[in-house]
Amino acid sequence: MPEISNVKNALQTVVKKDRILGAVFAGGKSLVSSLARVLYAFWLQTTGLLYVFFTSLGIAWLIKHYRADHFANHTHLLVVSVFTLVCAYFTVQSFVRASQTIKKRK
Repeated sequence: MPEISNVKNALQTVVKKDRILGAVFAGGKSLVSSLARVLYAFWLQTTGLLYVFFTSLGIAWLIKHYRADHFANHTHLLVVSVFTLVCAYFTVQSFVRASQTIKKRK
């Protein structure tokens, strides 16, 4: 089985000699990196949306139990509060990263 470095060196030699093939590889590389950046931003926005859903569930639970028994069970209050705050942090972080990823130009 040929070594990866040997194949890479042979491919680089062919690409350097053929200008059209070099242009095709350069175009393909920029296309792949652009698509990867867009898909990564989409992934970050999707996970951010899931964290918005989890945060809203935590807030709904807190409102429900405040109206029902004014947080009689303090352990559940602590757990749900921490869960809601962590999900809210991840929501903001995910959308900020997605915004920064979209704005990048390479």
